[in-house]
Amino acid sequence: MTPDDPTDDELSPAERGLNQHLELLRASPPTGGAQLVTTVIRGVRWQRAIRDPLVLVGAVATAVADGLGLLFEPPEDGS
Repeated sequence: MTPDDPTDDELSPAERGLNQHLELLRASPPTGGAQLVTTVIRGVRWQRAIRDPLVLVGAVATAVADGLGLLFEPPEDGS
């Protein structure tokens, strides 16, 4: 342990619990297949390509909903 590292006495209960979980992960790291990286990269590229059109569709749908809300809003009583 270095002087900058907190000792177990200085750790909160949540930090001690996190350390225990991390030790379990370090003891048995996950294994991935040879195609895992390729599959993840392909998914990321697809999501990046479709993001802008989906944002545009969401903005148009919001504008239409706002417009319809204004159009069909009941009139306010002026009296």
